Amino acid sequence: MLNGQNSFTTNPKTPVKIKIINDLCISAATCLIKAPETFDLDSDGIAYVLTGDWDDVKSIVEAAMSCPTTAIIVEDLKGNVLWPLQS
Repeated sequence: MLNGQNSFTTNPKTPVKIKIINDLCISAATCLIKAPETFDLDSDGIAYVLTGDWDDVKSIVEAAMSCPTTAIIVEDLKGNVLWPLQS
């Protein structure tokens, strides 16, 4: 599995961690449009998190929000969920 697929991944320059739930990803690629420095699709069309410099936190959360199946989970480094919103 690639970076962020079914497990959280972090970046030392960004104060969030990201996880993509593979079974929920439908290759819509909206995350790539909103945060192209953070997300890409693997050869099976499943999103993963890139290495290197990520987009800013706002763009990452917007990318997660744009996912039609809520396959992307974003938390701060303390484990507080930024997306999806908890009720």
